[in-house]
Amino acid sequence: MDMLISKVHSVQMKQLHIGTSCDDILMKKILQTHLPDDSTVDSAPLIHLIESILHAAPMPSVNKLNREEIQANSSRYDIGLTSSIKTLAWTINRIASEVANYFAGNILQSGSGNQFLHATTMAVLELLGSHSWSTKLVIVLAGLAIAYGNFWLIMQFRSTNCLALSIATLKGQRNYMTPRNLFELRLKALRYLLDKMVSVTKCILEFEVLHLNYVNLGHEEMAVPKTQIHKASYWVIRSAVECASQITSLIALNFESKESNVIAATWELWSLACKVSDMNGHLRKQYDEFNKQIEKNVFSSLLQSFEDNQLDKQKFLRTLFALKDECPLLDCLSNKKVGIDVLREEEVMIFISSVELCLEELLLLEQQLDNGPHYGSEISFKIVWVPIAKSAQWSTDERKTFHEMIDILPWYSLYEPSNLSSSAIQFFQEVWQYQGDPLMVVLDSEGKIKSINAINAISIWGTKAYPFSVSRERDLWKEQSWTVEFLFDDLDPIISYWIEDRRNICIYGSDDLRWIRELINKMNEINRYGKFVELIYVGSKYHEQTRDILSIFTKENLSSFLSFTKICMFWSRLKSMHSSKLHLGYAIESDSIMGEVNSLLNFSSEHTSWLLLSERASTEIVKLPGNKALELLSEFHVWEPKISKFGFLGAMRKALDTPSLVDHCEYFIISPDVEDLNERIPVCEKCNCHMKKHYMYQCLNHTIQSPMRQ
Repeated sequence: MDMLISKVHSVQMKQLHIGTSCDDILMKKILQTHLPDDSTVDSAPLIHLIESILHAAPMPSVNKLNREEIQANSSRYDIGLTSSIKTLAWTINRIASEVANYFAGNILQSGSGNQFLHATTMAVLELLGSHSWSTKLVIVLAGLAIAYGNFWLIMQFRSTNCLALSIATLKGQRNYMTPRNLFELRLKALRYLLDKMVSVTKCILEFEVLHLNYVNLGHEEMAVPKTQIHKASYWVIRSAVECASQITSLIALNFESKESNVIAATWELWSLACKVSDMNGHLRKQYDEFNKQIEKNVFSSLLQSFEDNQLDKQKFLRTLFALKDECPLLDCLSNKKVGIDVLREEEVMIFISSVELCLEELLLLEQQLDNGPHYGSEISFKIVWVPIAKSAQWSTDERKTFHEMIDILPWYSLYEPSNLSSSAIQFFQEVWQYQGDPLMVVLDSEGKIKSINAINAISIWGTKAYPFSVSRERDLWKEQSWTVEFLFDDLDPIISYWIEDRRNICIYGSDDLRWIRELINKMNEINRYGKFVELIYVGSKYHEQTRDILSIFTKENLSSFLSFTKICMFWSRLKSMHSSKLHLGYAIESDSIMGEVNSLLNFSSEHTSWLLLSERASTEIVKLPGNKALELLSEFHVWEPKISKFGFLGAMRKALDTPSLVDHCEYFIISPDVEDLNERIPVCEKCNCHMKKHYMYQCLNHTIQSPMRQ
């Protein structure tokens, strides 16, 4: 095969010195057929569908596709494909049928050849005159894909399906007397040419969406790629006509084909493939040069916009997302492709993440934004998901994951994430510090950036954190206390009910089933004395182990527990608390909430069982590691009598502390009258009992008496 390609290429090199006058005349005739209207068609989904047809066809022998591959192939480009086909279906089928008709009438004429190919190519160009260059090629390739696909469907099923066998017989496709190696060589040449035609079409499509206003080029520099596009378009269409001719001849000729005819046909296909491949190389090189300059200028533009105090929001978003597509967004709810204009009057939240986004983290964000006062109020914002692949080329698995995610997202998403420019990704990484963990950048309706990453504040407080600025996040922490209500934040309605009903609540986590059973047994013994504590299991951040334990909870009804999804959300929210505190500069040693959150995360990391106990919606919480908790509960009969005097938590605290050496304590403190003391009952520093409040009055004159008068 390589030898044949090199021979074809050498012949073409000898023909390069043919006079340019013929090319000039040809270009003029081609341009005379080009009378585009203002309508636009999204050709990209059709290109992908054409490629899927070519790749699904066996090469050169029949290969079976499994059901999953067929389903993935059929659903991969559903979005946007329907509207494109509705617009172009009639033209595609007309092209397919007319090209077939041309050859039905001329296939046996000895005088067809180059003159006939040229005449048919010009007729196709006339028919498609109102379309852009890329759309012309997509239509032609789509018509050709129909013929190619039909040919292979019959070839594939004729040995196993009576209907396919009968149709193959009528078409003269039942048996081939041509030597097998020549037949396969011809098919390989056909497939190679088809691949190169698709490559040229995709390159021209990319050229047409380039924002050349970012490139400083003169008229002469721009004329070069335009001429290459016109010339390449002609040869792609001419190659399509030749391919249609070859497919028609494979079906319609008599069973016995002369070997010389097969070799000549194969030679013609390789010759065209080399010509189209060379054109693709020149176009791709020109495109890469332009694109490199554009990406450099786009990054500078984004950086300059970000450094300004006030962004032109629409211009900024267009530069980020719409360099390669005027309608770069997908409305996931309506499944419609939309432009940047849908964000004009709104506050915008740009959610940047990897494609393999944790579903539970996503659900947490959705719940926090959905449950707040945002909907139905004057606050209105739109969320745009920007998925980033691991590399410049999206893998099949990443594309599959992306389509699964947009099926459940209630937001906007990039319609084709692979179109995101490298300059935008560079901006995310270098300016917004995206390193793989999710980011939520907030722009107000005027374009001012309110937060580079509001994801922690949203995960913790939802829309209470509006307008999601750093100052608002800091203010919320200043107001926040470490309570069970804050820890769960309406995550589960049963816990919210317990808090409102002022019940004692025990929250516990572990991946040790033996410890869990022992804890539940001891708590059940305690509850027999009068229903002291409600138990709720929250698992651990090692979700697979938690999933296994939950199945046992369900079977044995051990205690109340959060669902697996809510457990994941619980731990995600804890991690957000930790990240938020770190980002704002809080230290574990000096911040009590930071210390508590860090302690829970460490328990889980070290596979240590733990529990938290809260009494009647109090701000006091007792935290115990697993072994200490079981030891304390085993001694319930010792400290149970003190519950009536000190309360459940107070009795536990006294049991935990070293016994006092005296029977009674007379320790007292004198504190200025602070409003906060009216709500908070202080604890004795010596015996840890609650202190009773007394009033003491002091003469104001005492504080200003001089030493002489005293």
